[in-house]
Amino acid sequence: MANTLGDYAAQMAYQDKSNAVRWVDQGNFHITLAFLGEQNERELEALADQIDDHLFRMDLTLTLSHLSPFPESRPKLIAALVKRSVELESLHQQIMAAVMASSIMVERRRFIPHVTLGRYRHSRNQYAGAIPNRISAHADAAEVAIYESVLTPNGAEYEPLFRFPLNEFDYNEI
Repeated sequence: MANTLGDYAAQMAYQDKSNAVRWVDQGNFHITLAFLGEQNERELEALADQIDDHLFRMDLTLTLSHLSPFPESRPKLIAALVKRSVELESLHQQIMAAVMASSIMVERRRFIPHVTLGRYRHSRNQYAGAIPNRISAHADAAEVAIYESVLTPNGAEYEPLFRFPLNEFDYNEI
């Protein structure tokens, strides 16, 4: 799926003659299940323990529905919207239960699954390229990760701190 999204982003970046959008590197594509903000190492370790306790192994196939400026009311980015599914909603609820159990305070936002392809720059330049509306892509989600976001002049880069496989059989669960 990342390659497909990377191809769409590259097409749109080519059309972005006014440089109105800062395009996300394909290696940084992800779906945010919970935005944690600033946390210390101890809090993140506690969260990792809770995710380990709350996360059920599952098969999760993600399906993209369309590309769109996002959010619709006051767009700040161009995103690939992900179709909701029972499995994706369950995963989100499991992660939120782990966050609550770890006592990390997060802003409660409505969960709208999406992958950010680019962020609008705050300038007078407007993106004038075409945004393909209908796309078709499917991918199996392999893992959940706790990422550290490192801000660079080229945008945020994400470094995984903890990884949790979604479909690996765990002998400790028997």
